[in-house]
Amino acid sequence: MEANKLPKGLIVDLVTPLTDTGAIDTEGLNALLARVLPQADGILLAGPQMGEGRGLGLQFKIELLEKASAFVQGKVPLFFWISEDSIEATKELLDHLKGILESTGYSGMVFWLDSPLVYHSNRGLYRYYQDLTAMTDRPFVLYNDAGLIRLLEKQLKRGNIRTNILKDLSRIEKIMALVFRGSLTRVNNYQKALTKRPDFKIYDGDEARFLEHPSLSGIVSMGANLAPRIWSTVTRASLGVLEEGERKPGYVSQIWEMGQFLKDLMDMYRRNPVWTVKKALSDLKIIKSPACTAVTEPFQEKGSPLAEFIAKHHIE
Repeated sequence: MEANKLPKGLIVDLVTPLTDTGAIDTEGLNALLARVLPQADGILLAGPQMGEGRGLGLQFKIELLEKASAFVQGKVPLFFWISEDSIEATKELLDHLKGILESTGYSGMVFWLDSPLVYHSNRGLYRYYQDLTAMTDRPFVLYNDAGLIRLLEKQLKRGNIRTNILKDLSRIEKIMALVFRGSLTRVNNYQKALTKRPDFKIYDGDEARFLEHPSLSGIVSMGANLAPRIWSTVTRASLGVLEEGERKPGYVSQIWEMGQFLKDLMDMYRRNPVWTVKKALSDLKIIKSPACTAVTEPFQEKGSPLAEFIAKHHIE
């Protein structure tokens, strides 16, 4: 793959395995990476959803990138969420993470994923990114999710990047893509605004919508922690890139059945995704514990039927 070329396909929104004391579960992280790596086109670390990035401290994120990159060894691109609660803190984190990659000589692809409206308004965003992108040789991917903004204690005026602002930002070559969660109308407007950047990718951050209306670039999937092979097959089928050997007689109905399975799976973790997915991975002995950060753990249920469901269907 060419240097800094964005992947097309399945980006796994990886959970962050924790011990009961809140440290990184290194064995669990390696086991989970080993599970998803053969099927993934990219790995998202410390993401704002499954990666619990809002609840992880600076030193924790540094350690997470160090350990994950050592295991992945450039086999697939890494996306790392860098957004903090202020401009200064975001730049500080980026500087530290950049230092880790430089000190270890990491040559694999890394994309900095940023949700600017977490700590910045639409006003002045173009000038800000001129400054931010100058800090590093690595490219950036924007993350737009109004639902994430609503979770903040100090809500900003807008939850979405304005269409004309995104059009301006697309003039910065190091900004190469957008992960989007929101309405079809808005994403269609975004696509129209990006006509002068045919290389600019928009990844879908909503699994349910991707299964009904797949984007042209791929999906950032939480369920791929549990069923990476099925998510990979369905994603490649949706993007029209299945290998010839996979297009056997009856494969269309098989893909449809896989899609239905993924919908059933989503129904089981939709209400409480982070803890439910971690509980299943813990029950399956892939990670040690379903422990979550305090910021993103809304509640714990008494049990989770996910592990049994996955075992029943012989999910790899």
